[in-house]
Amino acid sequence: MEVVLLGTGAPLCPGRAGLGLLLRAEGLPPLLLDTCGGLELADRLYRVGQPIEDLRHVIVTHSHGDHMAGAMALALARVPCTYYGLPHTLSAVQALIRLTYGEYDLNPQTGYTPIEAGQAYRIAGYEVGFFAMPHRVPTVAVRVRAGHSVVAYSADGLTCAALAECAGGADLLVCDALCASGDLEPARLQFLMHPNARQAAELAQQAGVKALALVHLARFANPQQMLKEARQHYPGPVSIPDDGQVFVL
Repeated sequence: MEVVLLGTGAPLCPGRAGLGLLLRAEGLPPLLLDTCGGLELADRLYRVGQPIEDLRHVIVTHSHGDHMAGAMALALARVPCTYYGLPHTLSAVQALIRLTYGEYDLNPQTGYTPIEAGQAYRIAGYEVGFFAMPHRVPTVAVRVRAGHSVVAYSADGLTCAALAECAGGADLLVCDALCASGDLEPARLQFLMHPNARQAAELAQQAGVKALALVHLARFANPQQMLKEARQHYPGPVSIPDDGQVFVL
């Protein structure tokens, strides 16, 4: 399985799009986890050689714009895709499309399939599990298996037992570490409901993952300090990927 990091930044982070992961596996169609922060989704897909018109299956973890606003690009391209997410999230996706491009001739085959946290599904041939995350809006982390390869994606939220379960033994954990522990006051970090690099690394160690990728970098984050901090608490491979980086599992 290939895991392509389309976007790796928090809102307002220069040079990084909002969160989006593209999964590709032999014999299976592409699977999109989150949609970046808007119309840049089309550009990010073009850069990695993925025609936007070929997307059919899109998982959206929650309703924040830096994760779901790429639905506008999919709507403009008239992609007949099916969105999978919590009912609250799917309502937000539909409202965004209606409010921004509702006057366009949108594809009538666009579908919306609700999921439940704590449940597992087969989506487009992938085995997909959803785990409730503590965040400011209803949010799920996602565990995807294709063959013998497993990727876990935290989406947004504080580290918790559910995320440890989601990530358990995964080949790769893509985790929303906002910054290093010294980059933001603890009270502010708690309000934003994101982990720092140390907390993400401790979770990776607890879950026994084989590799850790830190994403969702804030505009004030110090990537070098984040890597140093994470490596102090997790002995496996740690990276801060740029947009477009590919992991082969």
